[in-house]
Amino acid sequence: MLVSDVLTAKARSLVTATTDMPVPQAMSLLLDNRISCLPIIDTQGRLIGIVSDKDIFRLVHEQPREFVHGSIGDIMTIRLFTAQPADDLLSIAGLMTNRRIRHVPVIDHGKLVGLISIGDVVKAQLDAVVGENEHLRKYISGDYPA
Repeated sequence: MLVSDVLTAKARSLVTATTDMPVPQAMSLLLDNRISCLPIIDTQGRLIGIVSDKDIFRLVHEQPREFVHGSIGDIMTIRLFTAQPADDLLSIAGLMTNRRIRHVPVIDHGKLVGLISIGDVVKAQLDAVVGENEHLRKYISGDYPA
């Protein structure tokens, strides 16, 4: 399975932010959309960073005043691991596991086109196993089309 297959199945709009967004507004955006990270883009739509809910939790704990007055550009992660639509999903799963990251932005021709979460990876693998199981059941029972 490819990254593009997962993005097609998601059919969810991509929620992004810019560096000047206040942290409380970013937190509201995360909560309102029931997501756990925000890709940060520049004015040309290029990915320049990412902010997760954990980044905001850390800020609240370590620098509570910055939570109220800071912008997400101050706390975003800029060292990013990205994927392309043609990448194999298992390689992205390995990247997430080895780097201990929960989200991988997907870039196509320099533009952000989606985001793959660890939940997306698990769902895709579960769907594949369930589908294979169904095919095997039909084959064993003789109901498999010739």
